[in-house]
Amino acid sequence: MYKKILFAITLIPVLLTTGCWDSKDINKKCINISLGVDYVDELIEFSGEIVKLTNTEKEQSDDSQASNVYTVFSYGTTFEEARVNYNSSIPYTSFLGATRVVIFSEEYAKQGIEAYLNRVDSLFDYRKTLNTVVSREPTKKLLDVKTNKAISVGFLIDRMLHHQIEEGTTISPNTGNILSNVAFGSQGYLMPYIGIESGDIAYLGLAIFKDSKLIDVIDTTDTTPILYILAKNPKLLEVITLPTDNKNKYSFRIHINDRNINTSYIDDTIFIDMDLDLHAELLYQYYKSKITEEKVKQLQNELSYKINTEINEMIKKAQKEFKCDIFGFGQKFRAQNYHQYQKMNWTEDFLTSKINVTVNTTIVNKNLKSDDK
Repeated sequence: MYKKILFAITLIPVLLTTGCWDSKDINKKCINISLGVDYVDELIEFSGEIVKLTNTEKEQSDDSQASNVYTVFSYGTTFEEARVNYNSSIPYTSFLGATRVVIFSEEYAKQGIEAYLNRVDSLFDYRKTLNTVVSREPTKKLLDVKTNKAISVGFLIDRMLHHQIEEGTTISPNTGNILSNVAFGSQGYLMPYIGIESGDIAYLGLAIFKDSKLIDVIDTTDTTPILYILAKNPKLLEVITLPTDNKNKYSFRIHINDRNINTSYIDDTIFIDMDLDLHAELLYQYYKSKITEEKVKQLQNELSYKINTEINEMIKKAQKEFKCDIFGFGQKFRAQNYHQYQKMNWTEDFLTSKINVTVNTTIVNKNLKSDDK
């Protein structure tokens, strides 16, 4: 009897539930994988990759995911006009819920992306976890690339960013994060910067935004100090030499064991103290040599000094050259000193804040040491 009652309770909601009788089949919608935003001849250019849900016999025999999308371009003096023209050039209703990435051209990003971010925020079918990137090349040229990775451009960028985030070699704030930064008023944030290299799409570094306008780009080889501050699980490579032996080089993989940022406001001055506790794994030496306890201490000190110097140089560059808080220190300060924050202009006061960085590095793979025999 108990089982019969339980079955009835389970069945009744199913019988009472109505289906989406007025919804359209998925093959009656144009599913966007990527969207590009650019300025061309003073017009807004919308571009997008749309999934092909039906293929010709020839295409069905091809495993390449790149052949399963087609690209659409439209133009207008406003977002609305460009979107109307976009919709008029596709066979079915546009569906944005599956979009992997929005690509801003460098030209468009320099003139400001806040208006489009607000558009994303207001459209219900855009995911707020959408990836956003800046392209060195015009978006039309980028989307025309026949990638060697045998997948669509949108999927390639999405997977490329996911892989680099997992490896700890980049940061990629989504539209929700960026909208939060804009609403907070911190004025500065970062976004992945991509481009075409050797005929294919590649990650090139980080684009710097101030007041939602692109002001500069940091090459991927120079992003390491930023990753120590912002990346969740950075796994970074450092190569150092010792003053006592400058012919040999030591290659390390660095992980963050702990990262603490404390802020205070004393005598009308902002103080930001960041402590980094790093773990280092010695991957190899260029030339094998005996590693003693004394050498381990020297290597730890050299690593700490090198990383500390790099971070301080990037902070100084943010204050003096970029003139904006690209590290998100403002949000940390507001959380720890709310009343003081309400009385200041963070954009201006950040430029004269005192930032102290302490780095402590521990080499953890003791098994790679040579003995003293």
